[in-house]
Amino acid sequence: MRTLFPLTIGLTALLLTGCVNITQHITPENPTVKPISDGSDCSYIIFGFGYGTNTIEAAMANANPPIKTLRVARVNIWYFFPLPVEGLCIEAVGEPAPGVKRDPGYDPTEKGAQ
Repeated sequence: MRTLFPLTIGLTALLLTGCVNITQHITPENPTVKPISDGSDCSYIIFGFGYGTNTIEAAMANANPPIKTLRVARVNIWYFFPLPVEGLCIEAVGEPAPGVKRDPGYDPTEKGAQ
């Protein structure tokens, strides 16, 4: 009987775990713009406390390469239960300026890398 109660609590907690991931478009999709680059601007909420302002401009600037022409912007909200952590992101997808190339990033095999 003593082990039945903790086992019941544990099983109930396990059955109630899960996640929520909701994505909502905030601009109509423009099919004439190619989805070459994507970026996001996120804020996080812990124990119900969050801080930050997400903007489409910041999401476009955070893309690699930065987005010049927007195809679609969307809001993505995610939440993991029972963890007290949530996230709210604005995502931007579009084309960079003509002639702008993707930053190759760090390559550890590059000559001279430490």
